[in-house]
Amino acid sequence: MSAPAEILDQVLATVAPLLTASGYKKSARNFVALGDGVGRVVQFQTSQLKKPEEATFTINLLVTSVPFYEAYADAPFPKNVASAEPVVSAGIGRLMPDGEAIWWSLEPRVSSALIAKEVGALLQERALPFLARFESEDALLRELEAGDALPGFSAMRERCRAVLLAKRGRKAEAGKVLAALVEANSAEGLEGFRESVNQLARRLGI
Repeated sequence: MSAPAEILDQVLATVAPLLTASGYKKSARNFVALGDGVGRVVQFQTSQLKKPEEATFTINLLVTSVPFYEAYADAPFPKNVASAEPVVSAGIGRLMPDGEAIWWSLEPRVSSALIAKEVGALLQERALPFLARFESEDALLRELEAGDALPGFSAMRERCRAVLLAKRGRKAEAGKVLAALVEANSAEGLEGFRESVNQLARRLGI
């Protein structure tokens, strides 16, 4: 019987060719595509690996922006792309019709081949098409501008939108985005949040 980590590694080895064919590179237990100012990550998140009977994993999809991270964190974009603050983040279940979270069991009796088949199908049908919408900085800005309900924290998306607008010389629009963010969070106790937004505005020169 296999340990949970071994089963997961077998699953990853099986789905790796599908991901690498789409331009993703394996990094620890994540697959990362970085280019044109955008990092896209297929993250395999585990739970309870030390308890074989309870061990499970799920898949998260993360979209990060190089210029946004550098302006927001005031630091160079990290080598570990998955550690950058995501602008868009969704568990794989979020992309399914019912929106329910999906976790796979890694208990010793499960078949890594069956899990890999299911995971591969979801990656191909749901995850990769979703991440492909953010393949460049322009595409990411278009998605942020569309105002559709993208998964993740809206405050991150709005800050990223401001950074990308400012980078394109659309500083007045960027200023409006950040001003609206401050106004929407005017309650007491959110001073730190407002200060971080104002700090970002100063860094962008707006």
